[in-house]
Amino acid sequence: MLLSRVFGSACWGNREMSVRDETLNSIGLRMGTDKSSDVHDFLRLYDKRLSHLRDEKFNFFEVGVFKGGSIRTWREYFSKATIVGIDYDAECEKYANERINIRIADQSDIHAAFDIVQEFGKPLVFLDDGSHRWDHQITTLQIFWPLLERGGIYIIEDLDTSFDGHLKEAPFEGYSPISTYDYLSKLGRMLVGDQAVQEEKPYDLFIASQYKNVDSVEFIRRSCIITKKS
Repeated sequence: MLLSRVFGSACWGNREMSVRDETLNSIGLRMGTDKSSDVHDFLRLYDKRLSHLRDEKFNFFEVGVFKGGSIRTWREYFSKATIVGIDYDAECEKYANERINIRIADQSDIHAAFDIVQEFGKPLVFLDDGSHRWDHQITTLQIFWPLLERGGIYIIEDLDTSFDGHLKEAPFEGYSPISTYDYLSKLGRMLVGDQAVQEEKPYDLFIASQYKNVDSVEFIRRSCIITKKS
């Protein structure tokens, strides 16, 4: 059991480890999120990409609250950030507290997206751990990427749903003409090829209009990190 481990009272040398001393992964293990090294092992890499924001004031949005382990991890890690969890399940409201805001909405609802941004302001970090459906992942990117702060970070998790091993159980190809992985690959192709692609047309208007605002498209295990130009 994750919670039976004593991460919360672990010692470093002769002093008790404070939350500020903990890595993102150790916090995730303590909170029981599957983003930790016990399952998906996302947090050790996220720590490298997000540690510069640890004491900054900014908006962190996460789609997909589920059992609250992830949203509690971000609350502990980012001491001054406004944490906003977005989920369609009203049961997730129970995870709200003075540092965590929960909004009940469909991740692909553009009206709800604008309401949330109007309430809290633009996110600097946006993490999609929602339905994992291709159409939802792509539509959410198309909605929230333009609303992301300059220099922001956009993360899409569980891209392995784009591959055969998952499609046998969840045929997401019925909802979208292209998988999320292939869509992001086309975004990356325009970023890398830029003027060299010459007469080749971007896949759609979103990629055509937004790829020049992208600094990097980084594929990691099962996920993708996209950074926006400052």
